[in-house]
Amino acid sequence: MDSSLIQRSSPQDAPLCKVALFIGIIIASSVTMNIVYGQTDSTTPKDSLSLAIELEKNQDYGGAERAYRQALNASAGDPDILKRLGFVCQRQGKHEEAIGFFQKILERAPVYPGVNSLLAASYYALNRFDKTAEASEKELTGNPRDRQARYYLSLALSALGRLFEAIQHLETLRSNDPSDLPVLYQLAVDYKAAAQQANQRLAAAAPDSEFALAMRAEALADTDRFDEAIAAFKEILHKNPDFPGIHLALGQLYWRRKDLESSRLELKLALAEDPKSPLANYYLADIFVTDKDYLSAIPHLEVTLSTYPELTRAYWLLGKSYASSGNQNRAIEVFKKALELDPKYKEVHFQLHELYARMGKKTESLQHLQTFERLTQEAQNRDREIFQKTQDKR
Repeated sequence: MDSSLIQRSSPQDAPLCKVALFIGIIIASSVTMNIVYGQTDSTTPKDSLSLAIELEKNQDYGGAERAYRQALNASAGDPDILKRLGFVCQRQGKHEEAIGFFQKILERAPVYPGVNSLLAASYYALNRFDKTAEASEKELTGNPRDRQARYYLSLALSALGRLFEAIQHLETLRSNDPSDLPVLYQLAVDYKAAAQQANQRLAAAAPDSEFALAMRAEALADTDRFDEAIAAFKEILHKNPDFPGIHLALGQLYWRRKDLESSRLELKLALAEDPKSPLANYYLADIFVTDKDYLSAIPHLEVTLSTYPELTRAYWLLGKSYASSGNQNRAIEVFKKALELDPKYKEVHFQLHELYARMGKKTESLQHLQTFERLTQEAQNRDREIFQKTQDKR
């Protein structure tokens, strides 16, 4: 065998080997970089797209954008790539660019799935609310169940002052998902704004009417300006003795002021107007319980609970009334219903402790007493923590 075929590298050849190895590393590592930055023609569109999707999953939106652009160079006009490219631009706050990509898709396919919804999000970020509403409505035409489109439509309508339309869309979202916190928050905001808007329109249309006066009286009552609110409600009765709801409003105000006799008179007048009024029955029952007239309280509380079956305090009042009038078994049933709604209702536990003690059921009585004491201690601890935090802020 020719010895030249098995010659080993001489020491003088070592630097050349190291240089070759170094160049090889650079070339290998540059392949990935070139895919991202679009600097080579050797990368296939499939490689670029796969890398872009992976980078997007890892929330490297800048890298994903560059890879999608590389893929788009080889597949010009591909709607899926344009959609993904618009999305990653959107995630970086590049909304004008995102809009441009989305519009390219919609020029050829006006209802391409999901694109109008993404377009609406970018328009909303730019405070272009009319365009947000338009894009959202187009998405919902093809896909009525798109939650994002309906949510952005509600936000846009709210921003445009079309509050009652916004509320309708939010209620649709809430009915499909009652635990959606952003939707619940926006509903609260829009209902409050809608009430203010309605009040303003009412005041502008008929500033001296009893309706406008009633809204002012309600506002006074909400801020605990009781004397002014009572005077305003009485003025309404002077203008229109048959105006509905005024006796109930006065009854509640007197109850809050602890003027129970005046409250009782107004609540009876309210029940003369509407015997099934749950609130008039509730407040009147509370007065009867305060006066220890338990038998009179029971039928009023039953009426209240037929309309408001989750009003826990009404169960507490009703259970107390049954217990004090000698119907112990019915009292236990009612108290247990209250605890189903609120297991931490400590006053109910105390009532059950006393009731079981009178019945000679020591184990049950002790159990509810211990629960009452534990809940009381927990409440005191929370109060101390709140007080301490207040002191620490000073």
